Amino acid sequence: MIVLYGVLAAIAFLLFSARYTWWLQPKPWGKGWPRVLMYHHISPTALASGMNTPPERFERHLKWLQAQGAIFCTLSELAVKMNNKEEGRFVALTFDDGFADNYQFAYPILKKHGARMTVFVAPDCPGIEGLSPEAIREMQQDGRTEFGAHTLTHVNLTTLDDASAAQEIAASAAAVEKLSGAPCRSFAYPFGRFEEKHQRMVEEAGMPLAVSTKKRILNWDNINPLAIPRISINGEMNRLQFHLALTRGKYRV
Repeated sequence: MIVLYGVLAAIAFLLFSARYTWWLQPKPWGKGWPRVLMYHHISPTALASGMNTPPERFERHLKWLQAQGAIFCTLSELAVKMNNKEEGRFVALTFDDGFADNYQFAYPILKKHGARMTVFVAPDCPGIEGLSPEAIREMQQDGRTEFGAHTLTHVNLTTLDDASAAQEIAASAAAVEKLSGAPCRSFAYPFGRFEEKHQRMVEEAGMPLAVSTKKRILNWDNINPLAIPRISINGEMNRLQFHLALTRGKYRV
């Protein structure tokens, strides 16, 4: 019986350790170790998931970050601060796809807490309710939001020939600039899928920054600016998991 209890305890411990990455080495915060977070939907009508964070949980995240002394900045602002060796607990909030609820629900909470964000828009993405041109222009003019590109149609770049991939990247940057009225300086790879050649295409399209879906926290000196890792936020996270994600880079295996 003692052996059985021991086996069950070991199994429970392994399951807990898979769900909670307490065993990963915490990463410094400040002195060149920024946090780049990845969100998608912020909606009160959809279930909490890897794609959706309910507004009240998003606000809870901002409050927690503020309590840790976070300094919110857009992705391009973060790059400037890091390249200038500025010190602080810098946080870049990023949103993929350009959903309408980013304006309806995330934006008011953002303003309430004095935060900033970068939204990656796929202007011709089929099947989604995207941000309206009016919303994009309002958010851009407010100064708290910058817009990056995400291809025109949210296509997996690795499935395209080189000419088509370059067209999707360059055309999306031009479309975002037209919508926002501001330069498009950053890019997010749809589905997190890309190769080294796509990094060159992004840079050639005039975007010096690009984010990936790699779940890591790195010192800026060790980051490829065309493949910046991010902390993926899941709307189902509990408080401990959110803390682990922000300190370890991910909260579960």
